[in-house]
Amino acid sequence: MKRIPILLAMTGIGATLILSGCVMPDRVESMQKDLADIRQQLGQMQRNQDDALTRLKEIETQAGDTGDLVTKADLADVSVGIDQLASDVAIVDERLNDVGRRMDRLSQQVQQAREMSRPSTYVVPVPAGGPAGAAAGDTTVAGVAESGGADPGDALPDPEALYNTAYADFSKGNYALAVSGFEEYHEKFQGSALADNALYWVGECYFSQGNFPEAVRAFDRLLEAYPNSDKAAAANLKKGLAYLEQNEVGLAIVQLRYVVAEYSASDEAKIAKDKLTSLGATS
Repeated sequence: MKRIPILLAMTGIGATLILSGCVMPDRVESMQKDLADIRQQLGQMQRNQDDALTRLKEIETQAGDTGDLVTKADLADVSVGIDQLASDVAIVDERLNDVGRRMDRLSQQVQQAREMSRPSTYVVPVPAGGPAGAAAGDTTVAGVAESGGADPGDALPDPEALYNTAYADFSKGNYALAVSGFEEYHEKFQGSALADNALYWVGECYFSQGNFPEAVRAFDRLLEAYPNSDKAAAANLKKGLAYLEQNEVGLAIVQLRYVVAEYSASDEAKIAKDKLTSLGATS
């Protein structure tokens, strides 16, 4: 008999989740699939990294045996692989963050469902002669305040859903939609922890489209608005790479040297060093 209250509570939570559009098994299964995909992606990244390291060792051995200088073509070949790894790392990192946010959100919804399944309001009779305009016998639900009813058009979108939708569009190559979503997120949630990330992914969208001037402008917006962002090193590096794509080698070298000096312990600094070496601009 002691199991009955537990079963009733679970039934209430399940009904609440279904009515609110949150079907837990489907969402958990989706997150498990995403994590499996991420593990597969990480495995491929590890293999790519091993290949790049092997190629570097081959170049070093060849240079040591022959006494010849390493050619720019050899280094450029390895540099391309390293750049791709950096891009893959950024995407996997964001996917992991996305799964983490969804798990947090699911946990919050479960807690809210539990709260909703419990009686949380009570009826208080309003005595005769009470507040003006209240007739004897009227009742008020405690804790529920009347409102004039906000215009639905004024309601803000759910920030998590907006960000995740924009990132999903980016992952699928729908860059125009992704830019629109990230721009809307930044406009409406500038004080959020992901506002700087939104601007960074705007830049990545333009970079992926080959619109390098707009990519630079997007990264500059990020760096001006959020100079201490955890995306600052990546944005500065991508600016340098965008300059290279536009054949603005001088600007690219200055930008890459800045990354090396300002973020010396970062992965971005290592990539910038390799790119400078391939350009013959290490000094």
